[in-house]
Amino acid sequence: MPPRPPLYARIEARLRDAIAEGRHPVGSLLPTEAELCASLKVSRHTVREALRRLVDAGLVERRQGAGSLVIAREPSRGEVHAIRNIDGLMQYASDTRLQIGRRGLAKLTREEAAQALAEPGTPWLKVEGLRLGQDGRPLATAEVLIHPRYAAVEPDLPERGAIYRVIEQRFGVEVAEVVQEISAAPMPTAVAAALRRRSREVGMFFMRRYVLKDGETLLVSRSWHPAERFTYAMRLRRQDT
Repeated sequence: MPPRPPLYARIEARLRDAIAEGRHPVGSLLPTEAELCASLKVSRHTVREALRRLVDAGLVERRQGAGSLVIAREPSRGEVHAIRNIDGLMQYASDTRLQIGRRGLAKLTREEAAQALAEPGTPWLKVEGLRLGQDGRPLATAEVLIHPRYAAVEPDLPERGAIYRVIEQRFGVEVAEVVQEISAAPMPTAVAAALRRRSREVGMFFMRRYVLKDGETLLVSRSWHPAERFTYAMRLRRQDT
């Protein structure tokens, strides 16, 4: 049996259902945070996280002093991956479940080595699997290349939560930055089959390199997402704001 979703995700699902069924019609306001906390017997932090996810899904708009306005009955953008900082990557990993298919040491190909800034043929811990949503559907393929110095983390790879956080806590290191590249291309045949899509259908490819304070690569993650079912949202602010 898959792990039970987090409390904020269950509250978000209840509010989504209420919106879809018309109990909170478009143009109406959701109950206030205080009212939701009282009726659901949860903390304000939990309610705010549930509402944030509704905003990211395009269902609700937060208006200062007015509350949460319902603006749509159904999400119009598929899966939304909203990133505000590095911890946002951990949130996405917590909201989904990693189903590991294969794991073990494998020599880096030239492409993998270029992405990891390592020597081709170096054995890194390679983890392959799928990211599953709350309903158990595959959202993305997942491939993680972990520096051999941290390969001992293999027995402790989490189903939920970010792998880089587990490594940080176990080895006392800290990720200083994440370098990300996003591209669109036809999905490889095996990827399309795993995601239940047509062969060579266009997908979104994400490559992230997690970099330690000394500039060394901790790990590289590579993932494919169906293009029309995924939105990547970022909020960028001026440094002096």
